Amino acid sequence: MKVELTSSTAEWRKLRRAQTARSRDALVELDDGALPRSDAARRFWSRRTWSELAAVPAVSQVVLALVREGASLTTIGAYTTIAQDEVRHAELSHALAERLGGYDDDVPDGLDYAPRSLANPSDVSFAVWALANGCFSETVSLALIRARHAATTQPLVRAVLAETLKDEALHVRIAWQTAGEVLPNLSRADRKDLAGYGDQLAEMLRRTFGTAGLPPKLRRREDALRDDAAKAGLGSVAAAHENALIDEALAGIKARLSKLGVTTR
Repeated sequence: MKVELTSSTAEWRKLRRAQTARSRDALVELDDGALPRSDAARRFWSRRTWSELAAVPAVSQVVLALVREGASLTTIGAYTTIAQDEVRHAELSHALAERLGGYDDDVPDGLDYAPRSLANPSDVSFAVWALANGCFSETVSLALIRARHAATTQPLVRAVLAETLKDEALHVRIAWQTAGEVLPNLSRADRKDLAGYGDQLAEMLRRTFGTAGLPPKLRRREDALRDDAAKAGLGSVAAAHENALIDEALAGIKARLSKLGVTTR
């Protein structure tokens, strides 16, 4: 099926204009003031870096699928721009981690951050990648970043979250416009397969974006990290609140997908 997203052209152009307006070095603003040292916050923002980095190959796989399936240059360009946004978010997160006490590149055992494995060549269809990156990951990410921005008191950290929030809001709008044009045109069998994949994605997001589903010892450690960073106003929200937000976002995703013929559990 050839992917043509004609009704989204205005959003694509908006996305490109937004990135052009931010072509200056995104990290300059972080030099405008000192950040407190915080072990919890530096490790939290290291995790944010891992998460944003993992989004780069994931969105790049979307671009490759679009080329394989004959999408227009406008659509391919839009998703290339989204990938560039994810690189920028990883840079900002890394810079915060460094200034909060030092970036940690050691991913603890049991945490499912895997940017390198996502970079392996894939022949998965655009519809699958669009569901994973747009409908699920971007939507859950937007809910969390919105809550983190509201809870953060440190000005520089709040500024980074504000920038990321603007990007994610536009990414989510594009994702759901894409889903609305692509998913209803799939066969019933393909939509059934996507529904099963969506169930797997939901569980994965609960233990990567949140802490539900982690082994008890690791979950207690990760919960404490988020709670401590939240108390300091350095970009996190309390772990229990974060997990509840993820469940709420997933329920909303389920309802929206059902209207498009993809019924998850």
